[in-house]
Amino acid sequence: MDGHRDDMAEPTEPTELAELAEAEQAEQEMTENEPEGMELRPQGTLEFPDRRDERNRRGMIKFRLENGVPDVGGLGWRSRAGHLLKNQTFYASRPGENQWNNPTHAGPRTWRNYHGPKLRTDADLMERMDRIEAQHAQWEAKKAFVNTVRVQTLDRFYGRKIENEQKEMASQWAPHRRARGEYHKYHETMTSNLDNMPMKELKKVLTPTVLHGDREAIRSITKRIQTEETWKVAWKHMELARRAETQADFEHRMTYNAMLMELAGQAPRPHNPPRASSPCSPTLAGLAQPQQPKLITNITKRSDYRGLVHVDHAAALESRFPGCGHNLATTFSSDVSVKSKPAFPAPEPPATPVPQKMAATTGSIRKGSVPVSQKRLHGVGRRQDPSLLAEHSQHQFLPTSAPPAPDQGKMLLQEPNAVDSLHMSLEFPPRSDHTSQSGSLHSKDSISKLEHAPPSRPMVYPVTVSNVEDDMQDPDWRPKRTHGALASATPREQALQSSRTERWPPVGSQTVDVTIIGAEGLPRADRRGHSDPYVIVQVPGRSRSRAKTTALPDTETPVWNQMLAVPGWRRGEPLIVQVLDADLVGSDDLLASVEVPSAQFFPNGFEGRLEMQNLWVPDGETIVADDLYQFNLACRPIIELKIALRDDVYTGDRPAISYQEAEQAVTMPGAQPSLGAICAHLDNFEAALKPVPRLGNFWVSPR
Repeated sequence: MDGHRDDMAEPTEPTELAELAEAEQAEQEMTENEPEGMELRPQGTLEFPDRRDERNRRGMIKFRLENGVPDVGGLGWRSRAGHLLKNQTFYASRPGENQWNNPTHAGPRTWRNYHGPKLRTDADLMERMDRIEAQHAQWEAKKAFVNTVRVQTLDRFYGRKIENEQKEMASQWAPHRRARGEYHKYHETMTSNLDNMPMKELKKVLTPTVLHGDREAIRSITKRIQTEETWKVAWKHMELARRAETQADFEHRMTYNAMLMELAGQAPRPHNPPRASSPCSPTLAGLAQPQQPKLITNITKRSDYRGLVHVDHAAALESRFPGCGHNLATTFSSDVSVKSKPAFPAPEPPATPVPQKMAATTGSIRKGSVPVSQKRLHGVGRRQDPSLLAEHSQHQFLPTSAPPAPDQGKMLLQEPNAVDSLHMSLEFPPRSDHTSQSGSLHSKDSISKLEHAPPSRPMVYPVTVSNVEDDMQDPDWRPKRTHGALASATPREQALQSSRTERWPPVGSQTVDVTIIGAEGLPRADRRGHSDPYVIVQVPGRSRSRAKTTALPDTETPVWNQMLAVPGWRRGEPLIVQVLDADLVGSDDLLASVEVPSAQFFPNGFEGRLEMQNLWVPDGETIVADDLYQFNLACRPIIELKIALRDDVYTGDRPAISYQEAEQAVTMPGAQPSLGAICAHLDNFEAALKPVPRLGNFWVSPR
């Protein structure tokens, strides 16, 4: 018939019979090798067995040739004469499918060898299940990729937050170690870049012979310096002995001359004439003393030792001997300083230190609490959190210097993040150059590893640093952070917030006793023609220093005789004295004010009368008579008071001291001044400064 090939006949040739026998034998072997209890098609059920495990295990699925063609679902519908009916199934065309793959267009031989076994082994179902599982794996890879990127971003954000907080609380921070050749091309030499070489190169340079020769050079220099210092001390002793002999000779001559003058009847000369006391201050007297020679605690700082490995390249030794190289250099340098001191006989040369690794730092790693649930964390492909970075980090053992870079083979590599099931596999561990889990390309899973993108080498390395709180006096202290709402606060709210956080009383402040005796010439602020005055005294800008008297009713010449204590005053700051009128309804009216400068009552106090500024202003809602209005404007208020200072300079945690003691705490030679004394001294110095005229860019000294 049309469209059919010549393979419609039944197989009768010997070759075809041999093929059928081989297929039956292979099927029998496959049935014997299958585990017990496993059937290709379970009896009495519509479930189909999943033979993909066999395909994955053997690489193929064994089948047997078909003996015949079924009437239904085979080569299509046929007539009684065996002719093919070209119906809708014959002309069906699926997208992306070849007609040869359609059983309707195939002959009996093709059915027996291909289409029949394919239908019997459920090949189409396995292909469809493979596609569904591939789509599911791709979807899981997408979810793992998104979760991984989010968790890594949160880890980086919260880690940077803790790092910035530590930097704010720390007084110093170790910068990254940079090669000296980056600053200038003059340093592009082997000696300059020795501290930045990796261990692979340092093993070629810092051999045992080189290190032994370096130590012998240091011993030779130390022996020469020790001999020089010993001779210097001997020379000093000789000079002191000669000076003592000269003084003894002079004393003998003076005694002999005095005896001759006494025999001659002359008046003897005074032996120790009185000297006038020095007019210098203790500070100048201390500066006039001869300067003591500087004692060099570390002799290796001298220029004689420049360029030696154990002195200038401790970081290179730390890279060459991880964990003990820096300790070896510092121990040898300290021994050199001890053996270079003057002594006779000369001490033994510095001994070669024994490498001892620093004790491993044990403790928990501080990390931020990432707002991610445990369920999502389990679905992350890989996570470089602080716990993982600590395993591949270097411990910072110097407070102001970063540790050398680790060996490149021990650095944690950066795995690529890709929307792929292999890259997002939860079974793939973090890798480094020497990671045992990374395996070899010749292992069983070498094909999957070749398909996996290689990791990249990081440009930075993690460093573990001790918490700043361990060395702080107040471990619970945290840097103050201004809330965003305060940025839009009014000046009054900002001043109130600053007054709440201000330390009271301020370091270096004193208490001022102000005795308000009386006042006269005050305006009449009330409707009935009198005022109820009271006085307020305070330091400008410090509301907590305010003190006030009692209000006296119906008087313009009040007499208080009341003493007020004003705390928190520093030298150079004025005092503000105000007189107000007490009202039962509404705010009190300001009548007069005066500012008393610091130079008027420091340090001997003040007692007398002061003219105040009339600040009376009529209320807009109150009608004031013309005669009362003119009387209030013509008033000249005067206040009589007395100001005295207490000797209670606040120094912080220590007890209060007098002003003279505070001055001596800074100027006394040999004394260790406190922080409060220095701050108070600087405030007093700024307060005592006088304005200096300035001409252009030059200062004119006053004459």
